[in-house]
Amino acid sequence: MLKKKIPALISVSKELEDKKDEIVRYWTNTDIVVEVLTKHDIDLDLFKNEYAAKILNYYFGVVNGTKEIGDCPVMAAFLQMLKEHDISADELFDICTHARKSMVTVTFDMGIASRDLFRDISYVFDLNFKGVLEQYSNTVYRLEKEVELHIGENKKKDALMFQQARLAQMGEMISNIAHQWRQPISMISAIIQNTHMKYNLGKLEAEFFNKNVEDIKNILGQMSQTITDFQYFFEPNKEKEKFCIENSITKALELIEHDLKKENVEVSRFHYEMKDSVYGYPKEFAQTILNVFSNAKDALVQNNEADKRHIQIKTATKDNKVVLTIRDNAGGISEDIIEKIFNPYFTTKEEGKGTGLGLYMTTQIINNMNGTIHVENIELFKNSMGAKFTIELPMC
Repeated sequence: MLKKKIPALISVSKELEDKKDEIVRYWTNTDIVVEVLTKHDIDLDLFKNEYAAKILNYYFGVVNGTKEIGDCPVMAAFLQMLKEHDISADELFDICTHARKSMVTVTFDMGIASRDLFRDISYVFDLNFKGVLEQYSNTVYRLEKEVELHIGENKKKDALMFQQARLAQMGEMISNIAHQWRQPISMISAIIQNTHMKYNLGKLEAEFFNKNVEDIKNILGQMSQTITDFQYFFEPNKEKEKFCIENSITKALELIEHDLKKENVEVSRFHYEMKDSVYGYPKEFAQTILNVFSNAKDALVQNNEADKRHIQIKTATKDNKVVLTIRDNAGGISEDIIEKIFNPYFTTKEEGKGTGLGLYMTTQIINNMNGTIHVENIELFKNSMGAKFTIELPMC
């Protein structure tokens, strides 16, 4: 039945099949085919010998009646290889189209080209590859949709985890604000009582009154600044900008200062002056190092004596990168969990005292700034082991 459809091709099929190597050579040397294969890191010789030559054998088998349409032995392996290398359906179409064009080119070289022969060659190619292209397109489309679905779900999960981490941080910050406000509130209360007592005794002088009013204004200004610092942390940056790492460190330490003093944690800082040397999200970055400081403080309280608690912070430059290291002497992280501490929901704290999201959020923010973070156990002082976090960020 097929032979009646392709008389021009049947009449020259033997001569054309003898030129199969030339067809393969034209096909595999076509610019667009080479470009697609190179782009997806597919070996050209592998494509030529394992797939192109065998696909043409199948083509001529169909023409000669020794093979059935849709029964190409190598096609399944060929399509699987393309999928593994993320070849799109459009790129597969380009590859198939240039196989036909290469065969037509050889007919011109042989001096047998004709409109009828071109029609017959195209007819057999369409029979062979139309179904393959449709199947591949549908499969790739489904895979793309599944990938898009998974990506969307992961984004939702990440957003939820970030929200949970932010809420946990907000709880800690509110606790810090409460601590920082107790003393100034007590001071304001004492000033008011003292002023009221002077007034009742008829000894309230204008200078005394004005000084007390000014003192209250200053104290309220400090309390207001605490709220401003709090807002700084929880209003994310929408745009990347140049910023100074040292400023972010200072802001993070200010928010945890009360807890550090309360737990007798000494902080030492060593910085090279770099000014606005990093490009990224300063508020989010301040959150990341606040997480590290907070974890170090908790580990020190849990594992160390009150008079030996220390956090050391250093910044330096190396290979056009800013390198921030944060060390403590809390004894280090157990080797069987050190590789897990950046995983979401992993925590060593008691139930209800940690979400396991702080360091995960830290890694995500650092990654978004094209940076890296890793942790190791190291000696801070002689016979004093602890964890060392290293954050590297590209310089502007």
